[in-house]
Parts: sequence; C-alpha cells; structure tokens
Amino acid sequence: MPLPISACIITLNEEDNISRCLSSLKFVDEIIVLDSGSKDKTKELAEKLGAKFVFREFDDYVGQKNHVISLAKNAWILSVDADEEISPELEAEIREVLGGREPEEDGYSIPRLTMYMGKWIRHGGWYPNRRVRLFRKSKGRFIGEKVHESVKLDGKMGKLKNPVLHYSYQNLFDHVNFINSYSELAATEKFAKGKRSGLFLALAEAGYKSFWMYFVRCGFLDGRRGLILAIMGFYYNFLKYTKIFEMFLAEQIGKNTNKNVSKKD
Repeated sequence: MPLPISACIITLNEEDNISRCLSSLKFVDEIIVLDSGSKDKTKELAEKLGAKFVFREFDDYVGQKNHVISLAKNAWILSVDADEEISPELEAEIREVLGGREPEEDGYSIPRLTMYMGKWIRHGGWYPNRRVRLFRKSKGRFIGEKVHESVKLDGKMGKLKNPVLHYSYQNLFDHVNFINSYSELAATEKFAKGKRSGLFLALAEAGYKSFWMYFVRCGFLDGRRGLILAIMGFYYNFLKYTKIFEMFLAEQIGKNTNKNVSKKD
C-alpha cells in the first residue's frame, strides 16, 4: 500500500492556475490550500476539487509554507506552487519511491521545467532548478527570509528525474509586475542586512546576470525567449540594486533632517 501523502499549496488569487494544479494531485491522500485573502474564485475552485481550504494572513513565504505543512495529517509532504502541475511521469515516479515501504531517503529534490511564452525553457539557469519538494514532515521545513525560500532537509536526500511543470507568467505584463514586486522584497531584505548600492553597482550586477544567463548558462539555445529572459534578468537586478540605492538615499535624507531639527532646537 502506497505511503500517504499530503499536498501543501499556498495561494492568493490563483483562479487561473488552481484547477490545473489540483487536478494533477488526485493521487495524493490530502490536499491543503492555505490562502491569504483571494478575491477571485480560488476558494470555490479549490473546494470543488476536494481541497481543504484554510485562510491565514500573509506574513512571508516561509511562514505561510511552514504553516500549511503544520496542518498536514500525513508523514510525507508534497509542496507544490499553485502555478505548477505534477506530470503523469512524475506522479508515477513518486508512486514508485513511496510504493509501500519506507524509503531510506528523507526527502527528494525535483527538477522544475518552466513554460514561458508558449515554450519549455531548458537553459539560462531556469532548468533543472532543483528544489526539495517531497519530504518527510518530521525532517523538512522551509527556511529563508522575504525571498528565496527553500526546504532544509534534516536527513538523507534523493533525486527524482521527472520535472514538476511550471506555468510561469501569463504574459510580459505579468512578468514585469512580478519583477517589480519581487525586487522590492529582495531589496528590502538586502538593505536590512546592511547591503548598500549605487548606480554603477546596479549596472554591473544587472550586466553580469544577463551575461550569465545568456552565455554562461546557454540561454541563447532557447532562441528569442532566451534573449527576452536575459533582458528581464538584467531588469530585475538593476531594479533591485537601484531600489537599495533609493533606500540608502532616503536613510541619508532622514538622518540629515534629524540633524537639522536638532540644531534648530
């Protein structure tokens, strides 16, 4: 008898993705969706497909993902994003490794294959992009800060070969909006740790990122989409470090203002 699995997902306004995601999880024993206040049909669609739907005010990705894991009743966790899908090949592989006996491994990393502008992206650092997604509840937890959360596994890790399918941005407008939001979180995190920036550093970091994506990680093999992604990589990093510079300027202005007020007093 296969070992029982709880699929854990966090959501916010995911009506365009949630049905595809949950339909690919029919093989698991429990699906928990932790929502942070969707205003669309996410709740209705999730419950229709048999998911347990729970609300929690959003604090950060790490907090949300650890909380949804804490709600799971089974010993094995499958962490999935709402814009992802478990392929039939990956499902078969998961069934095989959890096919009735306790495996030696405590968790498994899974590659992620991303769809971008109608094509699967296999270069530019976007693939295989392995992450621990399947793990024992007692052995894994999410760590990180505002961005780049990941599972810390306290035990032996194995690797699955078949990818989770990721349907990223609906269009370029959606991608640009994500970059603006994510760069804000990343800049805030780095600034709080003491990182400072200027225009030259912003250009250098952005230039290096696009060069790394397009040439070092062979993004050019993805054709025009690879070039677009390299440019988006430039934009994301330039925006992130420019926002750090803006925060630094605001901090300096605040200090100078306080000094001037003190002198007047």
